[in-house]
Amino acid sequence: MNLLHVDVVYVLLYDEATDQVLTVKNERHWSLPGGRREHGELLAQAAVREAREETGLHVQVSDIVHITEKVVGSHHATFITFRGEITGGEIGTTDNEIQQIAWKSIADAEELMPYLSNIRELLRNHATYGLEA
Repeated sequence: MNLLHVDVVYVLLYDEATDQVLTVKNERHWSLPGGRREHGELLAQAAVREAREETGLHVQVSDIVHITEKVVGSHHATFITFRGEITGGEIGTTDNEIQQIAWKSIADAEELMPYLSNIRELLRNHATYGLEA
């Protein structure tokens, strides 16, 4: 079977003062801000772009905190979650797929996104992400 591979990137944005993570809701489910990497785009570039499109926020990403993969129909998807930091912008979106943007407690976020079963552990994880010349 010849599967089409797609990379999907997410950004984990954590507010230490409120102990909350930023989430977005589309037509079907809640997730961290993110989406599919476009052809020719680096993973980090895709994460920054998707976060901006879905939340209106400018972010920078650092370490990778979570990777999973799944076969869905004819697609082999790799899901990569970066740790991110907000550097500017204001919450809002023009992405018509996003119905809501909300800061959620870690417990609520874990309930809404069971595939991220231990967000506190993700906040401690770090795999260095780098680009080779």
